[in-house]
Amino acid sequence: MNYCIYATVFNNVSTLEESVKSVWRSDSIIVITDNYSTDGTWERLQGLKKDYNLILYRLKSTRGKGRDYSLKHCPENSITTYFDLDMRYNESFHKILEWAPRDKRTLVNLVNGFVVKRETILEKGSWRNLNRAEDWEIVSRVGFDYFIPALTHAELRNELARERRYAKGLKYYARRFKNKLDVIRGLGYNWSDMNIVYSKHSTSYKIFINAPSYILAKLMGIYRNYREYNNGVGTILSALDKMIDLKEIGVNDKYFLFGGYWGFFSAYNLDKIIDEKLPSKVGRVRKFICNDNGLRYVKTLEEFDIIKLASSLKDKLECNEFNP
Repeated sequence: MNYCIYATVFNNVSTLEESVKSVWRSDSIIVITDNYSTDGTWERLQGLKKDYNLILYRLKSTRGKGRDYSLKHCPENSITTYFDLDMRYNESFHKILEWAPRDKRTLVNLVNGFVVKRETILEKGSWRNLNRAEDWEIVSRVGFDYFIPALTHAELRNELARERRYAKGLKYYARRFKNKLDVIRGLGYNWSDMNIVYSKHSTSYKIFINAPSYILAKLMGIYRNYREYNNGVGTILSALDKMIDLKEIGVNDKYFLFGGYWGFFSAYNLDKIIDEKLPSKVGRVRKFICNDNGLRYVKTLEEFDIIKLASSLKDKLECNEFNP
C-alpha cells in the first residue's frame, strides 16, 4: 500500500461512514483508533472494515494520543495523512496526497492536515497527548517544506454538537476547561497571547478563569515552538513563505483559502505582511473579515459556499470584504 490514512474517533456513528468514504482509496489502508465510543461507532466501524480496508484499534486516549497510536500502526515507510471522522473530504484532498513528494525529509502542510512519511513524524516525537491544538503543536515542532492553501473538507457537525457528543452535565464543563488548557499549551501561548485571544472577556473572567488557566497550563508544560510567536502565528508566517500555487498541483482555485484569527493578525500586523506577499505567490486575492473572528483570503466568490461548509457556523457564517 502506498498511503496510510489514519484517525482517532469518539461517538461519531452518524458521520463516520460518509467521512471514511470520502478519504478511501484503493491504494491505501485506513487506521482508526476508537476511544471506547458509546454510541455504536465501534460496531459501525466493524461493519465497514472489509469494504474500506480498515484496521481498527481501541484505546482510551486524547485526540493526540489516539492519532499517535494509529500512526504507529501504519505500515513502515508509508506516506501518511490524518483525517477527522466528522468531516467529509473533497477532491483537493486526494490531489494533494498524490502530489506530495515521497522524500523522507519532506512534510506538506495543509489548511487542515499534513502529508508526510510515517518515520519523519515518529523520529521527531509524534503527537502530543492533547485534545486541542495538537495539530498546531506538531506541525510547528516538526516543521514543513511546502504549504498548500486548499480547503480539503466540510464539517458534518457544528462545534456545539461536536462537544456535546463527548460529555454532558458537569463533565461537559470540565471537558471545556481541559480543552482550554490544551489550547494554551498546544498553541504555545504566553500571557500577551492570552490577553489578545480573550480580550473581550470581562475583567472578573480574566482574573478568576484566564489567569488560573494560564498558571495551570504553565505547570503542565506549554509547548512554544517559535521564539517570537505562538505556534499559530509562527506557522502562518512560515506557510506564507512556503506556499505553493494551487495551479501547480491541479487544484481548482475555488478551494483556495488562507487566513486565521483576526486578533493575532491585527496585533502582529500579519495582514499587512500577507497583503504584500500573498499576491506574488498566488496572484490576486480578496480579503474578508467574518463573524467568527476569522480573516480569510479567497480567490473566487464561489468559494464562500465551500467555506461555509467547512465552518462550524455553517450558514450562520457571515463575511464582509475588508476595507482598511
